[in-house]
Amino acid sequence: MNGCLIVSPLTDKFNDFNSRFEFAHRLALISDDIYESAKKACNGNYIDVYTDPKNSACASSLQRVDECTSRINAGNILDPFCDDVNPDPTCREAAAIYLEYFGNDKEVQKALHVREGTVETFEKTNETIHYVLGKNDTECYSYDIFSSLVYHKMLFSRNCQVLILSGDHDFTFPYVGAEEWIQSLNLPVESPWKPWFVNNQVAGYRMKYARNEYSLTYGTVKGAGHSIPLYKPEEAWIILDGWLSSHSYLSDI
Repeated sequence: MNGCLIVSPLTDKFNDFNSRFEFAHRLALISDDIYESAKKACNGNYIDVYTDPKNSACASSLQRVDECTSRINAGNILDPFCDDVNPDPTCREAAAIYLEYFGNDKEVQKALHVREGTVETFEKTNETIHYVLGKNDTECYSYDIFSSLVYHKMLFSRNCQVLILSGDHDFTFPYVGAEEWIQSLNLPVESPWKPWFVNNQVAGYRMKYARNEYSLTYGTVKGAGHSIPLYKPEEAWIILDGWLSSHSYLSDI
């Protein structure tokens, strides 16, 4: 038996970025008035509006959406919005800067037995491959896959178990989009939407789809942002451990 775990995934570029609009309304970042105005004017497309300059009504509505959300932390809407260049030390984003100072310290590298000269500059993230909607190809990375849904469908014919997790406060790739593309797979529901618990408290919600020997479990983690293990490490471990222990192939190891 085979399986895979996917956390906060970018699966379909249009669907996942477009779902930010619906998420913003559900989480009270935009008013009913703004929501209804944009729904009426934009015909379900909230990201490609500027390719149609004639649709001024949609552009105007989305400008109001942007005004309400542009200074919201996309990683977790409950976190403060932080300046990427010089973030406040209390911001999670500041950790990347301090980590790079730490990783480039010669004494640290020596303690970690990093051979001198093997790493010119330590970087937490290779930003040349960091996806931005509409970003052009780089020398080392090509944005040629618009949607990976076809690959999910290819797994249907295999004995494969899939776990997909979303933080319910992630504005980067909202749970709304994940639910939409999972529903588009048209899989039968084996276990309906219900809460799961940690220490007798609701830790999130999950449901399971199955077809023949294929299964897909989708779960949300309550209060988590984009990097689920960073925000909710105990909950992330418990849902993963429970999913792994529920499959018989582990007994064969």
